[in-house]
Amino acid sequence: MEGSDRSKQGKNQVSTVTTFPIPYALEGFKENHTSITNSSISSKEQIINQALKLHSQGNISEAKKYYQYCIDQGFSNHKILSNYGSILKDLGNLQEAKLATRKAIQLKPDYAEAYCNLGSILKDLGNLQEAKLATRKAIQLKPDFAIAHSNLGGIFIDIGNLQDAELAIRKAIQLKPDLASAHFNLGIILKDLEKLYDAELATRKAIQLKPDYTEAYTQLGNILRDLGNLDDAELSLRKAIELKPDFADAYSKLGNILRDLGNLHDAELSLRKAIALKPNFADAYFNLSLIELLKGNYQSGLDNYEYRFLTNKPIIPHCKREIKKLTNKKLQKENKTLVVTEQGLGDTLQYMRFIPYLRNKGFDISFCAQKKLHTLIKASEIDPNPLTPDQAKHFLDCDVIPLLSLPRSLGITPRNSIVSKPYIFPTNKLVKKWKDALSQEKKTIIGINWQGNPDVEKNMLRGRSLSLELFSTLSRNNNLKFVSLQKGFGSEQLKNCSFRYQFVGCQSEIDSTWDFLENAAIIANCDLIITSDTSIAHLAGGMGKKVWLLLRDIPYWTWGLEGDSSFWYPSMRLFRQKERHNWNEVMNRVSEQLNNEM
Repeated sequence: MEGSDRSKQGKNQVSTVTTFPIPYALEGFKENHTSITNSSISSKEQIINQALKLHSQGNISEAKKYYQYCIDQGFSNHKILSNYGSILKDLGNLQEAKLATRKAIQLKPDYAEAYCNLGSILKDLGNLQEAKLATRKAIQLKPDFAIAHSNLGGIFIDIGNLQDAELAIRKAIQLKPDLASAHFNLGIILKDLEKLYDAELATRKAIQLKPDYTEAYTQLGNILRDLGNLDDAELSLRKAIELKPDFADAYSKLGNILRDLGNLHDAELSLRKAIALKPNFADAYFNLSLIELLKGNYQSGLDNYEYRFLTNKPIIPHCKREIKKLTNKKLQKENKTLVVTEQGLGDTLQYMRFIPYLRNKGFDISFCAQKKLHTLIKASEIDPNPLTPDQAKHFLDCDVIPLLSLPRSLGITPRNSIVSKPYIFPTNKLVKKWKDALSQEKKTIIGINWQGNPDVEKNMLRGRSLSLELFSTLSRNNNLKFVSLQKGFGSEQLKNCSFRYQFVGCQSEIDSTWDFLENAAIIANCDLIITSDTSIAHLAGGMGKKVWLLLRDIPYWTWGLEGDSSFWYPSMRLFRQKERHNWNEVMNRVSEQLNNEM
């Protein structure tokens, strides 16, 4: 899930709040004032100057006292109100910050800095269109206002308009090349555009300009992780924490990197630290759940997995209805229940096993699933009339539960799988069709699949796929014929495959077959399936077919950390990487086992 939904992108950019420059001469004032009523500061002008000075020096708590005193005394000063608003924003008092900043604008309608600050506040409140208008007003009043251009770019990132965001950010950099926040925001845009090397350069420039830029070190860690440079990513996140020890987001992201590195103990500690610092941190709870489930702690892991709907980039159920974090574990028999799919096809194939189980227990279940699986769902008697996402939107008088929340409701654990027998079945007619098509093959038929959806392999699932050519190790056994079950991305590798002549004679017909029910019939006619962690693994496993699953060193949580079997699929054997990225060693073991069995 992590990184797979881009519905809420770009939430890490910084919108710089402008502090008004001190407009008056400050000579003659003492450096530290502990009492606003001190006799050395008696005039209204002196009190305002002292407030501005304290703010500029970073003495926020004292500056806030002075600003509050000025406001309580009825001083009508646009600078005081705007700066007070910026402090309230930093403290998280966004509504009060908005009121103070609007009052500053009422006192001085051409106050560009206040409009810029108002835009930043409105953005944090989630009012992006008003934020855009306020920031554009700041630019209209002050066209060379670099920070406003940079903030406008940040707003466009939140809106999802990366093209206009990049234009605004580059304008800010043109006006003020040393504006660190603009380079930082540019890095976010380039990362979202998947220009990772350019994103790294932009973020490093922000750090060069502002060496204590905590958020930039955090972002750099994310970029380096996407580039596969986990060791440097860890260093960058640790630097962010060194600069800001209470930065929960940095601890959360460090936990993800440590998980990728296989350091699960420290990863869990880092995520728990993030939660201690920020008790409602949904992303940290969700990432913690992935470690708990991977380690076999299903009770706590499935509870925390419910946070997937509250994260910065939440899971969007396929029925496009709002799903809240479930607090009630048990399904209610007396209520009609709509189960809706989420995430990938493999997830649906794995968890749809529970639909007939619940119906046999007396639950009134309707099932919404991806349309391309409907023929398979009907043939397997999972549901006689599965709903499309559009149809499910009109089911209003019912309880709604996401498909991947069913294991929690049913108390699934590695010792309590409930449904372990085959539950996916092709039709006899299609099985015979492909039996006839493959009847000319006299050798053992191995169905293979090597590549998952690359769009979901940018973070947590990175490294699960391998190249087709690695299967050449198996091709040395002349008693084998291969069936490619690969569809879409990755299938182009067949053209230049060194063992392409060892594929079955009807491979071209198989390549043009995309229906899952037909693919199930093809799988039924194979002697063995060897696959990476994709939907094919779940399809074959759900059929009870003999399947060998190839796993990276730290796999998706479904497969756990140890052993060569899975409680999800009794007919499946797991071949795990012993060393990160080393698929050659895995394939050598598979080849050896294949030779022994064949």
